[in-house]
Amino acid sequence: MEDRKIHLTCVEISNLWATYINDNVVKCILTHFLQRVDDPEVIPLLELTFEIADSHLKDISELYQKEGIVTPVGFPVEKHVNLSAPRLFSDIFYMEYMQHMSKFGLTSHSSAIATSSREDIRALFEKYHNQAAVLNRKIIMMMKKKGIYIRPPYMTYPKKVDFVDKQYFLTGLFGKKRPLLGSEVNHLYLTSIHNELGKSTLTGFAQVTQDPDLKAYFFSGVQLCDKILRGSQHVMMESNVPSSMSWDTIVSDSTDAPYSDQLMLFVVGILSQLGIAAYGMALSMSMRRDVGALYSGFLARSLAYSEDGAQMIIERGWLEQPPMFEDREKLMKAEK
Repeated sequence: MEDRKIHLTCVEISNLWATYINDNVVKCILTHFLQRVDDPEVIPLLELTFEIADSHLKDISELYQKEGIVTPVGFPVEKHVNLSAPRLFSDIFYMEYMQHMSKFGLTSHSSAIATSSREDIRALFEKYHNQAAVLNRKIIMMMKKKGIYIRPPYMTYPKKVDFVDKQYFLTGLFGKKRPLLGSEVNHLYLTSIHNELGKSTLTGFAQVTQDPDLKAYFFSGVQLCDKILRGSQHVMMESNVPSSMSWDTIVSDSTDAPYSDQLMLFVVGILSQLGIAAYGMALSMSMRRDVGALYSGFLARSLAYSEDGAQMIIERGWLEQPPMFEDREKLMKAEK
């Protein structure tokens, strides 16, 4: 049987749906960025990111049409973007956001390649992965040029091979603590960077939304990011490892919302999910018990925060249902 006649698997359908929704969100966010960007060197990066997201939407829409799959509603720009609203974030934030989304694209598209069965779907996500890699490189090069790229901490080169021979390698809750591993610092560094971005995003959204419940929710997210930042930076400082810089100044004083409440709440949901995935990975890679306990706490708080946001989206009728298997019991009980 020809590969093109084989039905899509549940994994392929889910990955395509998630990619469509996420790129739809990116297109909305960048539409306002492009209206307010000042730095002429940032404009081409914004345009490239926008073009990539838009091409993904067209690719997947065409595939849906061929397969007979309904196209998601997503987030139409005309409904969710207020082009007359003034700038909410700085050009620095624009680059930070694009870098974060390109890293997410590298991870998600790699996963989609590894779990896709049909050759055309694998080829599609391979193309998307390559685009994300090129975009990520261009953004980092520009951030380095402007002196705003934050490198992970440096460490001394290993000069000899050692083997662990003491149990204190795993300790940390009590007693002597060994120095942090390079991999542990990497995750703590990424946690700091991601929460700086999350804090800025939530601060801006809390500032412009007129919904008191959403304002309170976004502000509680700012406080959660602060707690996670303090926790991760404290562990690094204990080992004399420099922590990340703060970009608090990248939020303007505007109180006019550039995006709909629905879009802002969905963006916060995406950031929460990315944080949960990152903390789970960091937990599995942390061998010092106190660092593992730290990530367990981050994970529990982030899961609770994400669930609160999901409940708010559902209560407002804003959650578009992802692809789901049939309820066979319901079908069997249905009257004909």
